[in-house]
Amino acid sequence: MNADDKYIVELAKASIFDKIPANPEEGINWNYIFKKANEQNIVGLLYCAVSKLDGKYQPGRELMEKWNKLMLTTMGVMTQKYYEFQRMCRIIADRGIRLIGLKGCIVRELYPVPELRTMGDFDVLIRREDLGEVTEIFKGEGYRIENGIYGVICGNENVLWEVFPTIEEEFRKKPEEMDEIYFHNCIEDGMISYPKPTYFLAHLIVHMGKHYVERGAGIRNLCDIALFVDKYKGDIDFQKAKKICIDEGFSNIFNYVVNTIDSWFDIDVSKIETEKKECGKFLEYSLEYGIFGINNNSMVVKVARYEDDSIGSIRKIFFPTVKLLDNRYTYLKKWPFLLPIAWVHRIFYALFTHKYSAKQVIGEIKGATEFFDRRIDWLSELGLMEEH
Repeated sequence: MNADDKYIVELAKASIFDKIPANPEEGINWNYIFKKANEQNIVGLLYCAVSKLDGKYQPGRELMEKWNKLMLTTMGVMTQKYYEFQRMCRIIADRGIRLIGLKGCIVRELYPVPELRTMGDFDVLIRREDLGEVTEIFKGEGYRIENGIYGVICGNENVLWEVFPTIEEEFRKKPEEMDEIYFHNCIEDGMISYPKPTYFLAHLIVHMGKHYVERGAGIRNLCDIALFVDKYKGDIDFQKAKKICIDEGFSNIFNYVVNTIDSWFDIDVSKIETEKKECGKFLEYSLEYGIFGINNNSMVVKVARYEDDSIGSIRKIFFPTVKLLDNRYTYLKKWPFLLPIAWVHRIFYALFTHKYSAKQVIGEIKGATEFFDRRIDWLSELGLMEEH
């Protein structure tokens, strides 16, 4: 990691724990740090730390003013989103329906300024029997409804919700068992529940791991985990959380996360049994690919990993195998002979939903292939390919 990357982590750590950051090294590249803050969606978070520096260590006036405006805009947007989140939670709770919050909508409360924990959407769990009624509630409040792979996506001009009746999107190895665990191990907190600390931590790490090995995951996830562990480490059964991560194929992610929050975020986790890792490359990778990786053709990445070279590249992209599609087209799990139907679905989705031209498709394939080559080197070096 270069000095600029290291200082991004220092600023993030100082901000989430409401402390004054160490002074930057001479020659720090503030434009690079600002750019990375944008990519990681932590502009406001880092600004809070930068604003505490002595003036002689801060960026120039023009960049500070630009940074300040973006921070204020971020806080305004997040305040508006969370107000709507609370409004809908109240409406749903008044109907006697239980909501279980995941990730950002719960973790935000641990931040010194909750609005600085940015969120693209709100993720909640509900009982499957409540899905129809909840969908109708959102429709009645003017939300657009789209069926997702594992639940429904509800959106209006300001807010996006992902409403799941299962936790299978993260826990794909034994989803029914994990659903039971998550629905029966919650803490009630007013209008919304959340998983008990052991299971909440497991979800944060598995969720990060899923993104990390597919397209990448940024340091905002690490900030969440660092804050959560610092707050709840006395209530977390780390061995149980580790076991869940191992069962889902993320033992190395667990090792890297624990070592990173220990060595880079100064959280004493010496009691957690874990394999020691040097975390510089892990953080460098996290900073390289933005908050949730590069939005390129993830199908190319999967194909390149699973298919052998005897299959032509065009065949790989447009006619992938069942195991590459059955998470999106779940009917393939039961009826794999319907694979040609799934191919047609994919092509129509690209042409009519995304309105891709042939040139765009070719460009995306080329960019995704180049991204895959770089990414696979990182994952191999980190020892993450062996699990996935």
